[in-house]
Amino acid sequence: MMNSHAVKRIEDVNALRARQFAEDAGPMSHPIRPNSYISMDNFYTSTVYSKGAEVIRMYRTLLGNDGFRKGMDLYFERHDGSAVTCDDFLSAMGDANGVDLSQFARWYSTNGTPTVKYDTKYDAEKKTFYLTLSQESNSEEPLHIPVAVGLLDKSSGEEVVATKVLDLKEKEQTFEFDGLDNDVLPSVLRGFSAPVKLVGSSEDEEKDWAFLAANDSDGFNRWEAGQKLYTNLIFQTMRGEDTGKTLDYVFDAFQRALSMESSDYSIQAYAMSVPSESTLAEELEVVDPIALHKARGDVRKAIARKFYSEIKAKYDELTEAMGSGEDIKLDATSIGQRRLRNALLGYLCTVKDTPEERDVASELAMKQFESSFGMTDKYSALSNLVSMHGEEVVTQRRDTAVKKFYDDAQGDALVLNKWFTAQAVADTPDVLDRVKVLVDHPDFTLTNPNRFRSLIGAFSMNTAFHSENGEGYEFFRSMVSEIDKLNPQISARMGGALINWKRYSEERGSKMKAELQKLADMKPISNDLFEVVSRGLK
Repeated sequence: MMNSHAVKRIEDVNALRARQFAEDAGPMSHPIRPNSYISMDNFYTSTVYSKGAEVIRMYRTLLGNDGFRKGMDLYFERHDGSAVTCDDFLSAMGDANGVDLSQFARWYSTNGTPTVKYDTKYDAEKKTFYLTLSQESNSEEPLHIPVAVGLLDKSSGEEVVATKVLDLKEKEQTFEFDGLDNDVLPSVLRGFSAPVKLVGSSEDEEKDWAFLAANDSDGFNRWEAGQKLYTNLIFQTMRGEDTGKTLDYVFDAFQRALSMESSDYSIQAYAMSVPSESTLAEELEVVDPIALHKARGDVRKAIARKFYSEIKAKYDELTEAMGSGEDIKLDATSIGQRRLRNALLGYLCTVKDTPEERDVASELAMKQFESSFGMTDKYSALSNLVSMHGEEVVTQRRDTAVKKFYDDAQGDALVLNKWFTAQAVADTPDVLDRVKVLVDHPDFTLTNPNRFRSLIGAFSMNTAFHSENGEGYEFFRSMVSEIDKLNPQISARMGGALINWKRYSEERGSKMKAELQKLADMKPISNDLFEVVSRGLK
């Protein structure tokens, strides 16, 4: 097995939240089984693939491993070699296990991300804990949502009730747990048992998250608790609020992760990583991408400054343990070591406010770049170097690495895609100008979809895309209009970066909408792009 179950789950959920949740929240929101469309090409989406996979996973959560196996056996017995529908799969699962899954079928026809809320009460006299779950979704009738729950003793941190799957089938249900001598803290939605947003009602959520981050036996939920602490701190920083108490919780969680004694280096790396900007944006009513980017960067820098010597010591320890790196190993431990060392390098490279700090950071990144034989470590170093600017010695290292990475690629298409992407997402003041120069590079071409994604698509994920003057939107729209003449599928995918204009401030949103309107007014315009922009303008 390449990674632990928790690591794989964290990776899958990170991808789901970054892309599919955003799709669910925008004008292109659609069910797993779309009801209508202008161009079917627009529905090879994260919802169909990623959320669809989550629904398949929920069958296994509801039926258990053996029940899921029985369902699969019957499914192949009935339909091997035939064209099938979602209903065929559902029927096989239900018939093989003698259960009615008609309510569960609503997942296929419901768009949007459901929300599950929970409330708790402990009756010391009855020694009973009550967990009340409620759901909200775009379905007129309640969904069937599997909610995996475990209970931890509030005094000792020990797990007193192992993971149990609760069937939430009504708008609101209360579940009772008897025979508990002490009050407990629930670990809800363990393993991310359903693709929903979870909202608690605790009077001191941060205290609860800190407790779970330290004690939860479920690897995913332990990571999730830390992510919630990071999220709160970033939002408090962005809003200029007092961060003292939250910062202490975050420092404790980070120090615990940094000093973790485990061979699962990947879990350690993820426990130390703050949520992505796209994941954070999904938690905001109105998104200010510039402020969010700065706040996230400030939090990472505060952590790096607090633990700089410990981070550097761990980085050096891993560098020594990994050796020269000439013999690239692909086992879980080696992959985890690389992942953790690169996470540490990222923190060390946030400390670059003074000329001396920029010199140290760029020298460290350059040393890793020059000594690395594998793509993972070399690309990580490059990604840090391209965001370096300032003194000549710093920019020389950056430019040398950029040139060497290109030369070493020797025309390899996949490596060149990475070369374009690293520069497109660089955190520098002149990144838009640099991207415009790269459009004229001899290795950039509109006829290669992956090359277009690697530069133009990647730029749309850069904060510079949202620059106050609107130049990022204007440039992006001009490139989308060009690619629409050659590849409507790509233009429709790229056009999606502008359709969520309602989620931004009126000033920023109006600039995005104006560029979207220019795309809609194009003559001619492909059906693929027209469907996306017309829905985005509604």
